[in-house]
Amino acid sequence: MPLNSGIFSFKNKKIIYLPYFWFLNIENMKKIIFSVLVIALSTVSTKSVKAQAFEKGNINIDIGVGFGIYGTSQSYKTTISFAGQSRTETSDTTDGALSFIIPIGFEYGITDKIGLGVDFMYSSYAISDSDRVNTESVKAIDFGAKFNYHLLKANKNDLMIGFGIGYSNMTWKFVKQNTSTAFESESAGGSGLYWTLGITDRIFFSDNIGMMFNVSYRGYSYSSIEYELTSEAEQILSSIDAELSNTLKFDMNGVNVGLGLALKF
Repeated sequence: MPLNSGIFSFKNKKIIYLPYFWFLNIENMKKIIFSVLVIALSTVSTKSVKAQAFEKGNINIDIGVGFGIYGTSQSYKTTISFAGQSRTETSDTTDGALSFIIPIGFEYGITDKIGLGVDFMYSSYAISDSDRVNTESVKAIDFGAKFNYHLLKANKNDLMIGFGIGYSNMTWKFVKQNTSTAFESESAGGSGLYWTLGITDRIFFSDNIGMMFNVSYRGYSYSSIEYELTSEAEQILSSIDAELSNTLKFDMNGVNVGLGLALKF
């Protein structure tokens, strides 16, 4: 019986097999290989076009570290009331500030170009040697919304410009002095608003993991920082029937620089 008939007899049993002789034909093999290559190249090409570093529906999470450098302006107001009289003193100063920052961001792609999200940032400010005598720590927490516009259509590089606005809470903790006075404060704190405009670049090593780099300009405005007196100071003022109020208007503007981990889902 011919080899390519599909049936042969072995000990009176009929065994059905595929007629493999057709596959051994060189011309047919060329056609198969060519077809497979065309399909593979088409698949790769399609993925290259569709697979972008940022697309509609993407969820991005950025976790970083960095620092901020600011110029500050401060307006102090002190009011003391005693024996039916009230006196107010004001002073304005300028200074600089340096902070260590931990930013965490979440973004959702509403289009292939536009993403909306939220930002959280923790800041711990450096204290100069001269201020360490009175100041123990200065910290802040920011929370706000952001808008990002993505500039590239690339597989691994996601370059964007972003604008954000939100709420910030800042606190000072002061060193307790050995000798208490009526003017000694235990802490100070208040809330304000911030805005930021910057550029971020995410570089992905795989479909889900990469690094991000950020440079941004950031501005803060705290309209009313309130000082809390120590319990000893409160007692001194109460004993002489006096009141003391300290407030601070505090503004900062500067640059943040950071890098960190970029995750995409």
